[in-house]
Amino acid sequence: MSRSNPKNDCVAAKDAQPGILPAGTPDWITAELIEQTIRTWQPYYATNITIEDAIEMIHNVGRLFNALSTGK
Repeated sequence: MSRSNPKNDCVAAKDAQPGILPAGTPDWITAELIEQTIRTWQPYYATNITIEDAIEMIHNVGRLFNALSTGK
């Protein structure tokens, strides 16, 4: 998959404020992890990734890790 705009590699969405976590966000998901997730994946998306999108991505990876590590 090619990057359409490499300048976006290190730029998070303008409306994203990773220092502010939504209520109910697990303790293991930090503002830094959200910011890094947005920076990593934004180049591959045509629309801006929101904080909620990033949290959902992180949750899904956590669930995958849990499934693989428990063998279920």
